Amino acid sequence: MRTGATATRRRALRILGAGAAALVAAPWASPAPRAEADAEILIGQSCQLSGPLAPLTRELQEGAAWCFEQVNARGGVHGRQVRVVALDDAYDPQRTADNVRQLIEKQGVFALFNLAGTPTTLAALPVLRERKVPLIAPFTGTDALRSGFDRYVFNVRAGYADEIEKIVQHLAVLGIDRVGVAYMNNSFGKGGLDAVKSAAARRDVVLAATAPLEIDGSGLRVAAQDLARARPPVIILATAGKLTSDFIAAYQSSGASAQFYALSVVSSQQLIQALGDRSKGVAIAQVMPYPWGSGTKLARELSELASRKGVEVGYNHMEGFVSAKVLVEGLQQAGPSPTRESLVRGLEGLRELDLGGYVVRFSERNHNGSNHVELTIVGASKRVLR
Repeated sequence: MRTGATATRRRALRILGAGAAALVAAPWASPAPRAEADAEILIGQSCQLSGPLAPLTRELQEGAAWCFEQVNARGGVHGRQVRVVALDDAYDPQRTADNVRQLIEKQGVFALFNLAGTPTTLAALPVLRERKVPLIAPFTGTDALRSGFDRYVFNVRAGYADEIEKIVQHLAVLGIDRVGVAYMNNSFGKGGLDAVKSAAARRDVVLAATAPLEIDGSGLRVAAQDLARARPPVIILATAGKLTSDFIAAYQSSGASAQFYALSVVSSQQLIQALGDRSKGVAIAQVMPYPWGSGTKLARELSELASRKGVEVGYNHMEGFVSAKVLVEGLQQAGPSPTRESLVRGLEGLRELDLGGYVVRFSERNHNGSNHVELTIVGASKRVLR
């Protein structure tokens, strides 16, 4: 039996669940939390459970949940079940920061996972850094998380700059030297616009016109008409979620034509469902392995799990699935009595992790796990083709 101030402090930090003890998490005090032998591994997530971007988060969460379910069914990680606590931020950065504080200080999460969105994730960074809580696989490709080294952030996906570089390089090879850009009027979209400008300048591609899009979808028709007047043969979309298909529909209704290139945070399934036959020819940059067929071990595994659930699999499912696998491997490497610091060291020690068709590389000096990008297109059969 523990005695004295140490025992009192440890008992105060233990968070009791409905049937089992949740992971012990030190709030803002030191020492950093250590998982107790009888505890769950409690992981926190702030994401869009409501609003127009919620469908993206749902796909991401489903893919991750399938991985965690598999792991837990096999006995968990060093005998502990992995459980994710998700709070809704509705794409509001202030709510994200508040959620992260609550997850760390009140819920006692061991680490954070798949925070979704650029402005929202950036709002959480000061809290993460202050509390020294690892963030694994944020669902954003912003350069703000990649241009400088952050010991507590581990990126599993390629960045938006990588995606845009691939798109502009492809267009230059095709001889296309004029593009338009429609971008969300926030840090995500503006970062995408800056990446297009940089990539275009390196290849003598001219920006014919640009149009900011409001997150709530207001003014889409005017933005579409502004771009249509410039008649660019290609429009690059630094957008996410429903706003993407809404803008494409508005532009097509203007009477102008262009080929659209979207970023990976667009759900191909949702885009096809929203646009139907009008989605044909839309190109989408992807940062994950092709989720259909049997081309990779990951695709076979994910397809089987999705089939059991009766869910049509997509790229966002794959990203959630891959992200969860990386987190689980990091927890395995952190040892039977993990701390946040041992999780950081465990992830850095992965070096070159081949998940079966997708390789993640981490080290003490590199937390950007991949720069893999490939281009896909929606075919006549309304299927995504490589």
